[in-house]
Amino acid sequence: MHKSLLAAVFLFLIFDNVKAQDSKKVLIAYYSQSGSTQLMAESIYEGAKSVEGVIATILPIDKVQASQLLESDAIIIGSPVYNANIAPEVLKFINSWPFEGKPMKDKLGAAFSTGGGISIGEELILQNLIHAMLIQGMIIVGGDETESAFGASGVTGEAPFDKKVLDEIFLKKGYGLGKRVAELSKSFN
Repeated sequence: MHKSLLAAVFLFLIFDNVKAQDSKKVLIAYYSQSGSTQLMAESIYEGAKSVEGVIATILPIDKVQASQLLESDAIIIGSPVYNANIAPEVLKFINSWPFEGKPMKDKLGAAFSTGGGISIGEELILQNLIHAMLIQGMIIVGGDETESAFGASGVTGEAPFDKKVLDEIFLKKGYGLGKRVAELSKSFN
């Protein structure tokens, strides 16, 4: 009886280890000064981790290690709008990525942004993040709705979205982006 219990535990540990090795890794990296981009990142994380067989990690960009970029199957990057531009910290992060030998090639990539008003530059940020990922040879994934084709974005500071936190409509788009990227990561080798 003791041997069969030991064998069962051993098989469980082997199966669990194989399962972890087969899991896809999704990294959500962001910079947030006011907290809005972090809130969007958290909704994206919730969507990604809802997919079985996916390990989602959420980190501010200054905590991301190069090894995490290389080990991830998908990378979702977020930036607030800074005068219709990517935050300088996010651009510095992207410019630090390994380039020689194209190690980011064929990884899934997606983008998200937050801004202090409607038409303040959220889509410009999404497009600039997408451009940076395309230069790396990444495969771009948009959101799961027509209204989030370039990725997830949200606004605060302007009516009717002049609350201190992102409206649920934007967080839903974030959740959908995270879930879609995670699901698609399982389709790629």
